[in-house]
Amino acid sequence: MKKLKSLFWFLFLVIYLELVYKFFVFNNLFSLDTLVIVFFSIPIAMFLYFVSNIYSEKVNHVLSIILSFFITVLFMAQLVYYAFYDSIFSIFSLTTGTVQVFGFFSAILDMMVRNWIPLVLMFIPTLLFAIFGHKIFGFKRFNKFGLIFNLIVMVLLFVATGMIIYFNDEGMYSYKRLYNETHAPILTVNKMGLLTMERLDLKRFIFGFEEKLWIDDSDKEEVVIEEEVKYNMLDIDFASLLINETDETVKSMHEYFSSVQPTEQNDYTGMFKDKNLIYITAEGFDTIAISEELTPTLYKMSTNGFVFNNYYQPLFTVSTSDGEYMFMNSLIPKEGVWSMYRSSFIDMPFALGNMFKNQGYVANAWHDHSYAYYDRNLSHPNLGFNYVGCGNGLEKLMNCRIWPESDIEMVDVTYSSFINEEKFLTYYMTVSGHLNYTFTGNSMSYKNRALVADLPYSSNVKAYIAANIEFDRAMEKLLGYLEEAGKLDDTVIVISPDHYPYGLKESEINEVSTFNRDDKFDLYKTTLIIYNSAMEEPVYVDKYVSSIDVLPTVYNLFGIPYDSRLLMGRDVFAEGDGLVIYSDRSWITGKGKYDAISETFTPFVEDIPDNYVDKINSDVYQKFTMSSLILTSKNGEYINYYGRLGL
Repeated sequence: MKKLKSLFWFLFLVIYLELVYKFFVFNNLFSLDTLVIVFFSIPIAMFLYFVSNIYSEKVNHVLSIILSFFITVLFMAQLVYYAFYDSIFSIFSLTTGTVQVFGFFSAILDMMVRNWIPLVLMFIPTLLFAIFGHKIFGFKRFNKFGLIFNLIVMVLLFVATGMIIYFNDEGMYSYKRLYNETHAPILTVNKMGLLTMERLDLKRFIFGFEEKLWIDDSDKEEVVIEEEVKYNMLDIDFASLLINETDETVKSMHEYFSSVQPTEQNDYTGMFKDKNLIYITAEGFDTIAISEELTPTLYKMSTNGFVFNNYYQPLFTVSTSDGEYMFMNSLIPKEGVWSMYRSSFIDMPFALGNMFKNQGYVANAWHDHSYAYYDRNLSHPNLGFNYVGCGNGLEKLMNCRIWPESDIEMVDVTYSSFINEEKFLTYYMTVSGHLNYTFTGNSMSYKNRALVADLPYSSNVKAYIAANIEFDRAMEKLLGYLEEAGKLDDTVIVISPDHYPYGLKESEINEVSTFNRDDKFDLYKTTLIIYNSAMEEPVYVDKYVSSIDVLPTVYNLFGIPYDSRLLMGRDVFAEGDGLVIYSDRSWITGKGKYDAISETFTPFVEDIPDNYVDKINSDVYQKFTMSSLILTSKNGEYINYYGRLGL
C-alpha cells in the first residue's frame, strides 16, 4: 500500500487540536471564526510538514514525532493553564519563571485530573502516530522540485491568511487589529486559533510590541469642568504637554487622559482624612470563607463599615501578582508580561505607598513568604514601601520553613514596627489561604482541622475554610493590637482577595456559596472589606465595582489629592455607573453584562441607551490600551508616561 504524505497527518493534527481546544475552552465551536481557524491552520501544518521532510527518511520520521508531541503538549499545557487562570501563558512567563506562574506540581496534577477528557482526546492521536505512523505515512526527503513547490505553496497560503486579516477591519476587535495593533490573547485565540496567537506572542516577545490606541469619536462625550465643582484632579497642563511632545504615542496618551471626565468630590471625600490605613491583599480569600461562627472577625468587618453587594475580583494571567497590581495601582495588567515587575522600572506616583508617603505616612509592606516571589523585592519599594518578607528579614522573626506560613505570626512580629507611628500605612500580602486545600499539604489547614471537622462539606472545602481561619485570627490579633494601642478608631482596614480560590472546583465553591458560581461572571464575585470601628452604621453599596476601583475610592475617602483621569478605576462614591472588566474584555455594569467571547449582551434593565454596548466596549478597549502603554518600552526604553507629567 502506498504511504500517505505526512502533510495529511499534520493537517489533521493541527486542525484537530485547534477544534478540541476551542470546543472545551470557549464552547463555541460552531461559528464563522472556526472556519477561519481551520484555514489559518493549513499553512501552519504546511510549515511543520516542510521542516520535517528536508532530512533523511529516518531523521524526518523522528522529527515528525517530536514536532507532533511538542504541538500536542503545548495545547495540553495551555488548556490546563486556562483552567487555572482563564487565560494563556505567554513566552515571557515561560522565560521568567514557570514555577511561579503555575504554582505547585500537585495543583497542576489535580487540574489535569479535572480536565482529563480533553487532555486524553488531545494526546491519543499523537500517541497512535508515534506507534503506527510509519506504517501509514512516508517521510522521504523532498527532491529539488518538491522542496521548491512546497515552499511556494506554504508562502502563498500565509499570504492568503494575511489577505483575510487585512480585509477584516471592522470593529475594534477585527482580525486586522488583533493581528497588528492589539494584544488580546484570548480574543485572538478564539478568532484565529492558539497557534496563530503563539506565533504572534513569539514575534512580539522578540521584536517588542506597542499597542495602538483606537478611539471612536462618533459618540465621544465632551468633558465638562465646572468652576464651582471640586474634582479629584490635579493641575496638569495637557495643552502644553501636547504642544511640546514629539512622540506620537505619548501625544495620543495625553489626548486620551485629557478627554476623561474627572470624578467629582462627594459626601465621602475626606471621611477618613489623616487616619491610619492597613491595606491587605488576602491570598485566595473569598466570601465563602466568611462565617459568623468560624471566622467571626472577618464576619464583623465585612458586615460593618462599607458593605459592597456587587464586588468582583477578576482573574488575570499572572494570578496573585496581577491581583495585587490592580488593587495597589488601579491599572489593568498588561497581557503577556508580569505587570507588577514591569512597574519596577517606571515612575509610579499614584501607587499606594508613594501617595501616602507624600502625605507624611510611614509606609511598610510585609509578605509572609519569599520576599522575591514575583520580584516583589523590585516592585514594592518602587511603589513606595519599605518591604520585608521571608528571605530579607522576616525569616528571623517567624517560622518561614512551613507551607503555607502563618498570617498570625506575621501580624504578631510586625505590628510593633508601625503601631506607634503618628501616621502609618501598612500593607500585608498574606499567604495562609493559599492552595492546596488539603489537610496533608497545607500546614494551616492541618493546624485548624479540628475546627472544621463537623462541617457538612467535602474535605477540600473544609481544608479551605480551615486555612482561612488562620487569616481570620490574624485579623483578630491585628484589631486587638490596634485597640490596645488606642489606634483602632483611627485606623481603616481594607481587604481584597488576589483572586478567587481556584484551588477548589466550582462545584466545591457552590457547596458554601449563597449564589451560583458556575456563571463565568459570578465566579469572581466576592467580598471587599473597608472597615473602620468608629463608623456607627454600615454603608451599603450596590454599584458594580472591582479591585481597580478600590484605590481611587480610598484616596477619596482619605481626602488625598489625586487625578482620577489617570487611573483605570473610579471612586465608588462618584456619580455614574460602575464597570467591572474581565481579562477577556468581557464586562458588567448596572445595566447588563457582555460576554466578549460570544459577543452577547444580557441586559439587567429594560431601557438600554442606543449604542450602549459599543460605547462600553470602546471604554474597555481604551483602558486596556492605556494600561498597556504605561508599561510599554520603545527602543529599549520605557515610555514612563507618569514620569513625563512632572508630578
